Amino acid sequence: MQRIIRAAKLATWTLLLCSLAASTLLCRSVTCQQREPDDQLLSRASLLQAARLGGDYLVRMQKPDGSFHYIYNPVRGVFSERQYNILRHTGSAICLLDLYDATRDQRYLGSAASAIKFLVTRVRPFEKNAAYVLDFDGKAKLGATGLALIAICKQSEAAARPADLELARRLARFIVSQQRADGGFESYWKVRGDEPSGSVSLFYPGEAMLGLLTLHRMTKEPGLLDAVRRGADFLIKTQRTRGLPPDAWFIQALERLYQITPNSAYSGHAIDLAAAMIANQIGEFEEGEQDSEADLTDTRAAMVASRAEGMVAAYLLARKTGDKRADMIATHLRVSVRFQLSQQYTMANTQGAKNPAMALGGFRQGPAYGRIRIDYVQHNISALLGVARALY
Repeated sequence: MQRIIRAAKLATWTLLLCSLAASTLLCRSVTCQQREPDDQLLSRASLLQAARLGGDYLVRMQKPDGSFHYIYNPVRGVFSERQYNILRHTGSAICLLDLYDATRDQRYLGSAASAIKFLVTRVRPFEKNAAYVLDFDGKAKLGATGLALIAICKQSEAAARPADLELARRLARFIVSQQRADGGFESYWKVRGDEPSGSVSLFYPGEAMLGLLTLHRMTKEPGLLDAVRRGADFLIKTQRTRGLPPDAWFIQALERLYQITPNSAYSGHAIDLAAAMIANQIGEFEEGEQDSEADLTDTRAAMVASRAEGMVAAYLLARKTGDKRADMIATHLRVSVRFQLSQQYTMANTQGAKNPAMALGGFRQGPAYGRIRIDYVQHNISALLGVARALY
């Protein structure tokens, strides 16, 4: 019975997404006559092509100092001067490195290197030969250091830069220093003094653990793995007590951890998180409770793509462990991909843009909002690459 209900919900969500894409792609005054991608047209090549188009957008948006034009409004043809966010910047560098890995296109590696050079200007020294990343709001966020660790390790692997490992180790020492006796992580190092205490960010612990695992893959340092195991055990216990959240970063960390320590507790929790995300995401679309533009942003664009990143990892675990939910996750990933592609600016849907060539390849905020932000592009690229590898 539950399987039937789940299948019905998936079918309902598919129809809702198709309706959204078909009827509300009028992104303010941009003419969006883009057709829904046909499932038969989805392939590894088509997903990689869309990811490359997004990567080209990021390369085009990069400034001489390595940062990116943060927000672009295609209707007005202007960039936003809002405060920059180093986590979204670093995520963009990571997806460019992933694109390089998939394509071996040196432009993406060069753009990522410039982005990381800018990132390093935000690194600050910490006690005991450690270092953290300071965001532009003056806060030392655990997730910023975790993502920086991932980016620097990936660059070291891609460009054969062993010297980067010393900075990576300094960042890892900071992350480990933020782990409490119970295994949980502090989300902030108190720089300003008004930061909240405890594990107040959903995503920072997963980002930090994935960073430690990325370095461990290169150095095999046992202390890194010990910290991740303690952190994973803590999160699994607390999340199963309080309710399963949409923690896509933790799913990715669990998938990497399972490769080293094939523990059914890790794979089972990751797949449970993905199943809960699917059920909740369907509910969010069905209920239509998002009233503000901020909520619509989370539900329609970045949220769909970022959750798909986690679901790719869960699908790989389900397939590896023989979990029957693998097919359900795969079905949902295909629905997500169709929606993601419907939100990308292409030559076919930018007629109303001030400068169509500038918007090309970017991913809009959502069906009703046309602006582009670098993390919308980054999450969609990463998800498309992940689905291409896992399903096609």
